[in-house]
Amino acid sequence: MGGRWSWLLRFASGIAVLSAILWAFDATQPRTKVSSPAEPAVSGSGQRVGVNLLSEHCPVVMAYGEKDACVVELQRLLNRAGAGLEVDGDFGPLTRMRVEVFQIRAGLRNTGLVDEETKRALYAGKARLTTWPRERVVRRIHEVFAEDPDRAVAVANCQSNLDPLHVEVNPSGIRNWGLFQIYGGYTLAELGGTPERALDPEWNIQAAHRLWAKTRDFRAWQCGRAVMPYSPSPG
Repeated sequence: MGGRWSWLLRFASGIAVLSAILWAFDATQPRTKVSSPAEPAVSGSGQRVGVNLLSEHCPVVMAYGEKDACVVELQRLLNRAGAGLEVDGDFGPLTRMRVEVFQIRAGLRNTGLVDEETKRALYAGKARLTTWPRERVVRRIHEVFAEDPDRAVAVANCQSNLDPLHVEVNPSGIRNWGLFQIYGGYTLAELGGTPERALDPEWNIQAAHRLWAKTRDFRAWQCGRAVMPYSPSPG
C-alpha cells in the first residue's frame, strides 16, 4: 500500500514540475494581437492600419447604420476624393450622401450601398467630390435671385445647408437633389435635368430660379426657417 502511494506522489510531483516548465516557456513568447472586423489592426510601431474594404473583414455590401473600422476606411477613401467627412466610423446620413454622389460621378448606379463595384471605384479614384465653397454659393445665389437674394439664400440654407452635394431620400425612395433640393421625380424631368446636373451648383441655382419665376415666391419649398434672411455664422 505504501509503495502505491509513493508512486502516485512521485507521478503527481512530475506533472506539477512539467506544468511549471510549460507555463514559464509560454510566458516568454510574444503575443500577437488579433483584430476584430470592428477594429483596425495595430502595427508593430503602434500605428493603426486601415481595413481593406474588399477583404473578408468587411461586409460584402456596406450600408447605412454600420459602425466599424470598415466605415473608417470608407470615409478615408471618400475624403481622398474630396468629400470632407469627419472620419468617425459611423455610416450616417452625410456619409451616405457622399457615397451616392461618388457613385453618380463614377458612372455607377446610385444606391447609397457600398458594393464591390463601388469599393473598387473608390480605390481606383474614379470620381472627385469637389464642389463650390459656401461663399461662392451665396454670392451666386445673390446674383441669380437679384429680385429677392436674401430670401433665396435662406431657402437654400434651409434646404441643404448650402451644400451643393446634398441628397435627401424621400419615403418613396425618390431623391431631392442639390442646393435647392430639386425633386427627382417630375420636377427634375420638367426642368430637363438629371441627378448629375442637379448636383452642379450653377445648374441647380438656375433651375430653382426658373421654378421661383413661375409664381415669384418660394411656396414650392416647404421650410419654416426660410422666412428669415440668411446670416452667415461668425468666423
